[in-house]
Amino acid sequence: MDTNDRQLNALQDNKNQQINLVLNTPESSDEVEIDLFRMFDTVKKSRRIYAWLLLLCIVAGICAPLLLYQISKPVQTVSSVVTLDYQVNGQPVTNITAPDGNPLDLTQILSSYVLSNALNGMKLSGPVTISSLRSNIKIERVLTDSSRRAQELAAQMKAEKNNEAFAQAQNVTLTYQNRFIVSLSNGFGKEESRTKVMLTDSELSVLLNRVIGAYNDYLAETYADMKLPADEFSVIEPDRLEVLDCLDQLRLAADNLYAYCSSKPRDIRTYRSWKTGHTLSDLMQSLETCIEVDIDYLYSYIYLNGLTRDKDTLLLNYQYRLRNTEINLETLNKNIETIDAILKNYKNDEIVVSWQENDASKTTSTPTEYFNQLVMQQVDHYKQAVLIKNRIDDLNHKIEKLSDTQERSLYAEASQEEITQNLKKAIENCREIYKQIKAHMEDLQESSQYRNYFNSTNASGKTENFLTANIKKMVIGGVAGGVVGCGIWLLSALVNEFRHHSDKKNRKEAVA
Repeated sequence: MDTNDRQLNALQDNKNQQINLVLNTPESSDEVEIDLFRMFDTVKKSRRIYAWLLLLCIVAGICAPLLLYQISKPVQTVSSVVTLDYQVNGQPVTNITAPDGNPLDLTQILSSYVLSNALNGMKLSGPVTISSLRSNIKIERVLTDSSRRAQELAAQMKAEKNNEAFAQAQNVTLTYQNRFIVSLSNGFGKEESRTKVMLTDSELSVLLNRVIGAYNDYLAETYADMKLPADEFSVIEPDRLEVLDCLDQLRLAADNLYAYCSSKPRDIRTYRSWKTGHTLSDLMQSLETCIEVDIDYLYSYIYLNGLTRDKDTLLLNYQYRLRNTEINLETLNKNIETIDAILKNYKNDEIVVSWQENDASKTTSTPTEYFNQLVMQQVDHYKQAVLIKNRIDDLNHKIEKLSDTQERSLYAEASQEEITQNLKKAIENCREIYKQIKAHMEDLQESSQYRNYFNSTNASGKTENFLTANIKKMVIGGVAGGVVGCGIWLLSALVNEFRHHSDKKNRKEAVA
């Protein structure tokens, strides 16, 4: 019994010390036995070496994303929001409209004139050409809320394959806010070139601000609606022309100058020059006084008395003007009659327009664009007809006055020089006021009130550092490195078991 117990205990001890893994079929002679206790004992003995290996794998997994980020660093982009800030027809601009009332051409930002002015005098860390700078600039317009909802609705209808509703939504005109976004990406060079000129973040921001500033200067030079009209006083020749003709030209030139000043917004008229201390309103009062005192008085005196150097020549001139004006009036009246007939017989003068607002469909009737054009054209014709009739009445009255005068129609030798001198004095007074207004407007053009056509934010972009941009990849790389290190550690112990099995097999073959 004792012998059997000892044999049983020895068998149990052998079972606890060794676990056999059969990798091949039981009939095979190449049975591989792996002793887990021996394997983990090997792992334990080499723990210091493989602990350093595990740490090295973890560090390599953390540093790998940082190295890849430096090699393939994403292109930095800076952006600036530009908001238009000026008036169109006396009202603040609410969309992408130029100061002259036409659509604003934003593609001029990419013009060679603007980009060359932006690069002029700017020292960069690498060469940047106009073509490469143009290819790196992107311009985006901002839709209004209603247009954005209409665009989203159209996309939804297209997805739902609602052809009829989609076609109706396509007819909606998209409108934009009075702002746009200009973006500049880093990396300058030819498209086929692998090496790009990379600017620093500060250089990129300064360059974008320079481009926007150059575009503002372009607007200030292109849409200088405050420029004075042509000097109409210099073409008046009192020594050669008839006095009445000179006074007509002088009066028209003074009226045009006054109308030019009065058409300016209130903030322009009240701007006080730092050089002279005058405002445009002050100069307008001076011009108004000159018209009343110098021009109107002299005009009335000569007009009522019908004074002239050559009455027959002047009468023939007025009669010729009268005939041409009457012909123009006849042509205009025919055009008015034609448009009146079209408007009376026009049937399709209204269309039905549908739109989406607050998740509800609405419809309304509105005049067609062609009908509106006819109405506006007819209004312009009536205005022109009134002006032509006034011109005809004025010419008839002048001809009547010249025909009635007999003894007074010729200048006396004494009064001829006096009237000519008074006319020259009136022209000189008007020209002096014109020079003052011109100098005042030139001063205004140099002020920020005139040259700043928009407000822009400072160029900025997402400037994440390499740690913030790669924190997730670093965690994944560290875990992956730890798994690889542990796998190598266990695999080295498993290799020892295979080597032990191979040595055991070789010994058996040697004994046999």
